[in-house]
Amino acid sequence: MQTALKPSRVVVNTAAAVSPAAILGVVMLGNFLGPLYSSTANVIIPNLIASFGSDVDTMEWVVTGYMLGYSITMPLAGWLADTLGRRRMFLIGLVIFTGFSIAASMAWSTSSLIAFRILQAVGGGIVSPTGMAIVTDVIPPKDRGKAFGLWGMGMMLAPAFGPWISGLIVDNMDDWRPIFLLGVPFGIAGLLAAMQYLPKSEDRSHNAQHTRFDSLGFGLLSSSLTAFLIPLTQGNRVGWDDGWIRFSLAAAAVLFVLFIVRELRTNHPMLDLTLFHDRVFSIATSLRFVLGMGYYFSIFLLPLFTQDILGWDATESGLILMPAGLAMAFLMPISGILVDKIGARVLIFSGMVLAAYGTLLFAGIDTDWTMQHMIVVNVIRTAALGLLFTPLTTAALVNVPRHRTGAASGILNTIWQVGGSLGIAVGQTYLTSRAAARYAEVASTLTPERPTVWNFYSKLQAMAAAHHWPANTAHAMLAQIAQGMAVVRAYDDTFLLGALLIGASAPLALFLRYKAAMKSR
Repeated sequence: MQTALKPSRVVVNTAAAVSPAAILGVVMLGNFLGPLYSSTANVIIPNLIASFGSDVDTMEWVVTGYMLGYSITMPLAGWLADTLGRRRMFLIGLVIFTGFSIAASMAWSTSSLIAFRILQAVGGGIVSPTGMAIVTDVIPPKDRGKAFGLWGMGMMLAPAFGPWISGLIVDNMDDWRPIFLLGVPFGIAGLLAAMQYLPKSEDRSHNAQHTRFDSLGFGLLSSSLTAFLIPLTQGNRVGWDDGWIRFSLAAAAVLFVLFIVRELRTNHPMLDLTLFHDRVFSIATSLRFVLGMGYYFSIFLLPLFTQDILGWDATESGLILMPAGLAMAFLMPISGILVDKIGARVLIFSGMVLAAYGTLLFAGIDTDWTMQHMIVVNVIRTAALGLLFTPLTTAALVNVPRHRTGAASGILNTIWQVGGSLGIAVGQTYLTSRAAARYAEVASTLTPERPTVWNFYSKLQAMAAAHHWPANTAHAMLAQIAQGMAVVRAYDDTFLLGALLIGASAPLALFLRYKAAMKSR
């Protein structure tokens, strides 16, 4: 079977043929931008608070607003790409993203920064699914695996490099504004390259018979996503038993049910939910949701552990993610070639099992782990994701008709983003609850009746007396040690949960029939 992409496949408005490799390079560049900025903002929250004199609750909207804008725009982008043309929407998305990245770097207040971040995310939310639809449209099915491997490299490299580069800037320049300019050269380069290399044939409508916009469906979906995602970011701080949190989640469920009813009954749906009638698409979408949870689960936990528990700075913490991101980027095109040859089922199942194993290794994380140890384990976990991400994307789109790839891409990218948000929320909530439970467990063992505990406590008392510290110092120091032990064990428990989640989902891959679908095309 051929592994090379035919350069004569796509012809632009010039007389010369454009290699699909050039088109892939353009969409890969665009796909790098959105995840880059989603992974950098957390690093600079303390700097933003100091710069604007704000508080944590308000400044968290710099992250939350971006997530909302990104998630809400992606399903809309699928409809826009199918209706108004994919090349046109890709260019518009790049212009919006680049422009508001510059604007964010010039923000003069908290409100202006949050607004610019939301609008920046709108551009990113257009670019990613539109780029996926372009790849599906211009690359023949037999070569699509390798193509998606290259396309996905941008999405996976950004979270690996973003925190490290942001850490370097913050630790050495003590200025947050250059961070928002990181993607501007990529955006400008992507815009110029897209104008040159993306075929004008991609400006045509693939949805000429169904151009009516389903405003009610969009309103229900965007309201549902907003009501769901905001509590995910605030619930751990406010408390999941808070009345507003519970009401918002219940409202999200009701709105989502109304959205499904609306989309199934209207003749002009914004999202074509009949795509889920295809078993391959349904299974691949479900696994993509779990993969998003598992990927961002660890992206969230590892920097938190290294900075809060080990006391590393942002640069050191970000460095852990970079080798793993490179390994994943290296494997994605390879897995793309393999999926074109052997199918998706074996690759996805083995990748899920290996990802579960890599996450399980982190269930033994402790304060004596070196940076090298963490990097090796993280490479194992993340390389597994590189092995299965491309086959999963390829399998999801294998049966999707050409005129519906925009809608399918919007669904897949929204699922990934929502899964990642849910993974972070679950990880944060479970970590907090397990820390409390583990503290009670550790504290129950620190009794004076145990000789080792009494001897250690006596030494602490002697140290406090020698330094003329307050009388309760020894007790406070022992409680602090117990708290530290409890938190480390809570991280172990949380990584174990992630491993179980991924491992339990792995058997779904065995129901994929990718090769059969390929032969029927």
